[in-house]
Amino acid sequence: NACEHASAIRFAMQDRPGLSIGIAVGSSTQIALFVVPFTVVMGWFLDQPMDLVFGAMNMSVMILSVLVALVMVIDGRSNWLKGFMLCTAYLFEAVLYWSMPDE
Repeated sequence: NACEHASAIRFAMQDRPGLSIGIAVGSSTQIALFVVPFTVVMGWFLDQPMDLVFGAMNMSVMILSVLVALVMVIDGRSNWLKGFMLCTAYLFEAVLYWSMPDE
């Protein structure tokens, strides 16, 4: 994944946003569709309690991330406001998880 992200950044710097966004979204989709279910199945084999039941806050963060990504890729163009939205969403999620009480 690190190589994919590095190439996405390289293509973005070369003013090829379509390819860059395709790499970044494809990598995230790959993780979501393969790695997460794979860890659940491995948890069953290792007798570890893993499931795909996420809490309300985790689902809210997931929905926020999907909406921000949708706004980024819907028209294929970029400007300062979209970059600000990405940074703000990242900061919001970081503060949210930092201040989340331990369970």
